Amino acid sequence: MIDRLGRRRMAAVVTVFVMGLAACGGGGDDGSDEAERNTDSGPTGDAAWEEVVAAAQEEGSVTIYSSQGLDQLEDLGERFEDEYGISVEVVRDIDATLHQTIEAEMQTGNMVGDIIAQADTNWAQTHGAAGDFAEPTGPAFDEPDYNRDENVDENGVFISSAAVLTFGWNTNLYPDGLEDYDDLLDPELAGGQIGVMAPGSAAVVDFYDNYLAEKFGDDFVEDLAAQEPRIYESSLPMAQALTSGEITAASFVQVLEDEQEAGAPVDSGLSDTIWGARFSTGILAEALHPNAAQVLANFMITPAGQEAIARKAASVLPDVEGSVATIDQVQTQDLSTITPEVLTEFTATFEQLFQ
Repeated sequence: MIDRLGRRRMAAVVTVFVMGLAACGGGGDDGSDEAERNTDSGPTGDAAWEEVVAAAQEEGSVTIYSSQGLDQLEDLGERFEDEYGISVEVVRDIDATLHQTIEAEMQTGNMVGDIIAQADTNWAQTHGAAGDFAEPTGPAFDEPDYNRDENVDENGVFISSAAVLTFGWNTNLYPDGLEDYDDLLDPELAGGQIGVMAPGSAAVVDFYDNYLAEKFGDDFVEDLAAQEPRIYESSLPMAQALTSGEITAASFVQVLEDEQEAGAPVDSGLSDTIWGARFSTGILAEALHPNAAQVLANFMITPAGQEAIARKAASVLPDVEGSVATIDQVQTQDLSTITPEVLTEFTATFEQLFQ
């Protein structure tokens, strides 16, 4: 049985979600039909905010570095430009690369990025404590539906959405479907019919060792290994294998709405508590376009911005078209204690069980 690593961890800052989130948000219709768009860009704010908006329009552009879905980011940029006439440069990459880029810019003073949205809470907290982020000042942050107390920390880091990874199945091969992760233990799914995620990051360790073990018991991961599943390095090839019929069920895919709309015989479900990752987002203190960065940050948490950035994800506002959950339904990860040594140890145990 896998020991509960959470009982014996030491604090460390680690890069997370290199593999799990890298595939999210790619491909498919981005749901951005202009005729159906939500155009609610939030409260107009006071005279001081109007001056910020005017200064942002003078700056004329803003750059966001993000590991959120590319389709969603591009939709966000289009909506923002339509609303304010300010162009958005989207730089989409995995967290580790974004961290390196931003840190190099800060060290050299050659700033390009204005906002960063990424899933490593420890990285955000470390840089926030160092004064690397500006406090968001937009009026949308004070809207009751956003809940500033819950979603903005003392260093200006705010939550803009959360990625959602969940279970899915091939409807041709398993028409009864899955109600929750424990249905993966159905004997009919044994012998290479289930896809599972390789523990290549601290976030995936959290998925196995905290989320699944807490919901279904300490023996669940061992029981899942006894099903002899196939191991995948990312959620995207796992979803592709599910669509093609290479596997019957999957434990770590994004919500499969786009695949369904394209005619693929797949479906997905959500547990009562969802596993995913909150995107810690910050306006860089030395941003090249500080006013445009403030306006974009504000737009991200308005109904119009959420309809773009939270599609197939968890939104920070209620009743957002295209989102699959709200932020309060996503279990908070605690990755601060998953050291490289813990990751190595867990990986060795995982390989022993699953291979």
